[in-house]
Amino acid sequence: MAVKWLTTISQVLVLLGLLTLWSGWKGNASLMGAFPFHSSAVQVTGVATGAHALIGVPCLLIGLILMLISLVWTVFEIAHR
Repeated sequence: MAVKWLTTISQVLVLLGLLTLWSGWKGNASLMGAFPFHSSAVQVTGVATGAHALIGVPCLLIGLILMLISLVWTVFEIAHR
């Protein structure tokens, strides 16, 4: 049961971090798809400053770390059965 809560919290933190950074984003993004695929490109340039960066980056990092921990925990629970 604890793994479900940890996974849910990690997903909420990642989503909160991405939305916070996105809401304060000043810049642009471009995507160019081509065939063959080695010619494709994704370019993101910009900056998030102030409270958006102060809240978004830690939420995103903590969420990703918790997601990794919950993944390892789930694998160990399955292996233990």
